[in-house]
Amino acid sequence: MRKFHMIGIGLIFGLSATVFLLFFFQQRVIESIIFFPIDPNIVIEEADTNLELLNEKDDDEYVINWEVSSNTGDPVYLRQDISLLFADGRLKAVLSDWKDNSSELTQYATYSGEDSSHYVALSFHHGEIHHKDESITSTHKMSKDQLYVIDSSFSSLQSFKNAETKEQMEWKDVLDKVTEQQLEYAWEKAIDFFEIPVQNYDLYSLEEIIDLQETGLPGMDITRSKEIVGRLWEGLYKEYFLGIKTAAGTTIPPIDSSMPLILISKDYSHLLVLFETREGESVKLIQNLRIE
Repeated sequence: MRKFHMIGIGLIFGLSATVFLLFFFQQRVIESIIFFPIDPNIVIEEADTNLELLNEKDDDEYVINWEVSSNTGDPVYLRQDISLLFADGRLKAVLSDWKDNSSELTQYATYSGEDSSHYVALSFHHGEIHHKDESITSTHKMSKDQLYVIDSSFSSLQSFKNAETKEQMEWKDVLDKVTEQQLEYAWEKAIDFFEIPVQNYDLYSLEEIIDLQETGLPGMDITRSKEIVGRLWEGLYKEYFLGIKTAAGTTIPPIDSSMPLILISKDYSHLLVLFETREGESVKLIQNLRIE
């Protein structure tokens, strides 16, 4: 099984079949996401992530409803969905749920925000299938949603997913620029810190990885692409979602860290994951892509 390695801060972690029992963000997480070979017969038939602004505002805060759901059709041994909510490129909240011997998962949460922001929710829907011959396979799918919330003293509270009016287009341009500047700063700082030769890589934000799931990663067929993406999320779940290991050896929550940047080597030998913690520390993970 391929492994991520923490480079630059002296940490190495294996993507092994580990079971966790802990409380994280007041949320019980029991099963680790584990990638197994892609099942040719079982698929995530429905996968959806939805963000909606609720008509509520109190003490200068508004409320966003966040829903994540998926369905495999037939029950499988283990179903698990996770979701990451970003505002202007920074992680603000996480969702996770799992069920044994189930096909469906649905999660609801609310997030209280303030000021105008561009929200993006990225979700990974996973199923683990156990067969009578004791072999294990897996299936997965990704989904996402976005929401622009305009909270200005010059206009009433409003939201939109796609800009339609001139005012919305102007706000979209402003908020997109804010997100782009924040992410570019975090990513370029990490690239410089680790002295990464970017000319040897194709660069994608985690959001762009989701956009490519229907066509597959460039230069790869769909099956190989799904394998790489499944292993990527396995590592992100353990080393990002559940907590980030710092250079000091401590583990900190990922809240307020930047959206990960994925760098896929042009020879397809490995990929890198870069992000910045809330304290401004640059982190680099590496995963071998060669078939072992």
